[in-house]
Amino acid sequence: MMTPDEIRKRVERLGPWFHCIDLGGGLSTKTQSAIGEPVEHPRPTWEKVKACLPEEFDGKSLLDVGCNAGFYAVELKRRGAGRVLGVDSQRNLVRQAIFVRDVLGLEIEYRRMSVYDLDPRELGQFDVTLALGLVYHCKHLVLALERLFAVTRELLVLETAIYPPERSPGSFTYEVGGLRPLLHPLAYVENPGEAKEAIYNWFLPGVEALTALLRNVGFDEVEVFPATQSDRAIFACRKREPYPDSRSISYLAASIQIEDGPARCRPEEVLTFRVRAENTGLARWLRGDDTGVQEGAVHLVAHVFAAGGEEPLFWYHAGAYLPGDIAPGESATVEIAMRAPAEPGRYRLEFDMVSEHLAWFEDLGSEVVRHELTVE
Repeated sequence: MMTPDEIRKRVERLGPWFHCIDLGGGLSTKTQSAIGEPVEHPRPTWEKVKACLPEEFDGKSLLDVGCNAGFYAVELKRRGAGRVLGVDSQRNLVRQAIFVRDVLGLEIEYRRMSVYDLDPRELGQFDVTLALGLVYHCKHLVLALERLFAVTRELLVLETAIYPPERSPGSFTYEVGGLRPLLHPLAYVENPGEAKEAIYNWFLPGVEALTALLRNVGFDEVEVFPATQSDRAIFACRKREPYPDSRSISYLAASIQIEDGPARCRPEEVLTFRVRAENTGLARWLRGDDTGVQEGAVHLVAHVFAAGGEEPLFWYHAGAYLPGDIAPGESATVEIAMRAPAEPGRYRLEFDMVSEHLAWFEDLGSEVVRHELTVE
């Protein structure tokens, strides 16, 4: 247990502070502005943000991305959140957050981590994710939003600076590639050479642009709330299911392994291969039904090439259904039957997954598995 004098000295050593957090006993993390923000920052923002959140968390898990000194993590832990994780890419901010946690005696986990490192296979998913004052610092904006989507189970609350409303040209339709989609204003922030910020500003999206982006990365509902200033906005983004399904091709990936299958056969012999397919992506594979080929149904497919050839002799030579829907991280063994080529010779089989009518997994970055076959 630190004395008040020890706490004051640590606060001074860890400064400057951007978050003003009450440490008890009349002590707080800051008494003056760091870069022009109100001394009580981020409490005015919190008064707006909390309107998007449940009154009681009742054990719900929380991820605070770009947590700074941990103001929001502390507030929501006190509201009854269960697991609370705060991440930030800057070392001293994580140090500040750990210090605050220890002074207040709260069970909160902190990690030094970028938004681009977020992966539900490592961290799990969180009922509620906060991304407050984050996205305009994201050099890779779409990737950042995809990462936030992937680790969120139910609700993402995002607060950000936006394209100055009084300067916005508004959204409009425009012909692109034979279509006339809506174009939305999004400003690029030019960083002058003399700028020395640790984390630059990169983009100021218009409200319509960010709403469209959030829907396109997969959120089912996006609601916009007014912020404390006209050039900022708050977005409440909701998901109906923790993971999208295989119609969301951005999140498809697979690892394929042949468990059993012949290397030699007779012409037109019926061959059976047993193939292990693991869902290494972040979308649930839909099996589809046996009535036809539905959009987004995932199948295992075999292509046939001449040995050493680049052009397929038979594309989609054979296909096989999954035993059922396959969630991210799960795998299944699939039997696929096919007829051998009629002409003797050496061939190469390539096995790939396909989301029907949408995409081949190889085109999305997954590797096919190859098998040499000799027809005698």
